[in-house]
Amino acid sequence: MKKKTFEIHTLMTTILFGMLILSFIYGTGGIVFSTAGKMAFFDRSRMEYAKITLQCILGLTVLFLPAALEHRFKITFSNEMHILFVLFLYGAIILGEVQGYYKKFFHWDTLLHTLSGVMLSSFGFCIIDIINKSEKVNLALSDLFMAFFSFCFAVTLGAIWEIVEFMMDVVMDLNMQQYNLPDGTVLTGHYAVVDTMKDLIVDTLGALLISVIGYILLKRQKSASVKK
Repeated sequence: MKKKTFEIHTLMTTILFGMLILSFIYGTGGIVFSTAGKMAFFDRSRMEYAKITLQCILGLTVLFLPAALEHRFKITFSNEMHILFVLFLYGAIILGEVQGYYKKFFHWDTLLHTLSGVMLSSFGFCIIDIINKSEKVNLALSDLFMAFFSFCFAVTLGAIWEIVEFMMDVVMDLNMQQYNLPDGTVLTGHYAVVDTMKDLIVDTLGALLISVIGYILLKRQKSASVKK
């Protein structure tokens, strides 16, 4: 059964890789052939093509990151973690940017940020658990600290991503932080930071959920081992 799951997430990674390559070509072609306005055939602005291209580059960069970390540090992530990672990239890039789900579904961005909090917190748990069990590192970390680490890990990476979005908006004017409405209205004051704060809040909630669940599971595992 485990071998079958492994084949599934490997197949999913390969398919997503192909989709990202095709989407990169699509986005690059859009940048080259579009004008400052919109193409008659594809009906997308050059800014949208630029966002697709950048997202594809990012996706291709991190797609094989879990496998690279496993090889470099001799660690093992669960098959479920691999599948969740691939699904997240698919939802964020292929569905979100290429298929336009961010515009079609109002809460798509919120859903993905919540999922990223869940995924990153789970990833944090994997890292700290590996460190805690390593014979090379003489540590005996408490369940509470492991839960706290996973929470901080996820929230920190979520905040870093918002900084990346801000820098992309400053350098390339991509409107990734949604401060500019579709009709051209530029938001100011409190309304200009609503998208950023919403993303950080749902990132935090997703991370908190997994941290609490992880803490409870760790306590139950210890209780079960004591009874044995």
